[in-house]
Amino acid sequence: MQFDYKEFHIDASPLDEGGRYYGRAKIYRRSTVGGEVVEVKYSGDLGDYPSDADAFEAARHWAIQWCDEHGV
Repeated sequence: MQFDYKEFHIDASPLDEGGRYYGRAKIYRRSTVGGEVVEVKYSGDLGDYPSDADAFEAARHWAIQWCDEHGV
C-alpha cells in the first residue's frame, strides 16, 4: 500500500513468502532539483507476520516513525 505522509511518499507493501508476510517499506521524497521522486530510506525486512494486514501495519508504523525523526 502506498500513501503520503508529511513531505514523504511511502510504499509499505508486504512481501508474501509461502504463507508468511514480511513487513517492509520504502520512503521517497521529491528532490529539490527537478522535482523527481528519490528513494531516501529502505527498511529491509521488519519481521514476518501471519497476515498482510499485520505486515503492512508494522511497515506503516516503522515508516511514520522514521519520517517523524528525519523530516523537516
